[in-house]
Amino acid sequence: MIGEVFDRAYSLASVTSAPLTDVQTITVPPGGASVVDLKLDVPGKYMLVDHALSRVARGLAGTMIVSGPQNVAEYKDYDPARSAMVMGH
Repeated sequence: MIGEVFDRAYSLASVTSAPLTDVQTITVPPGGASVVDLKLDVPGKYMLVDHALSRVARGLAGTMIVSGPQNVAEYKDYDPARSAMVMGH
């Protein structure tokens, strides 16, 4: 998930094993599975990808849509004009 940290990640989906904590990426082997827990503070669309980002153009990506109240505190120092310049818009 781009831009997020997993609170807990269970390798091979073994929820009875001790989880990894506070990690940004996990390995999911071919034919394998993983379970992750995370708390999202801001509603929006979150993109799910593997690290072979070239595969996104071929459709290997997912989107998780999160709803809920806006968390204004998360945007306290947000400047839309500055962000648009950084992103090239």
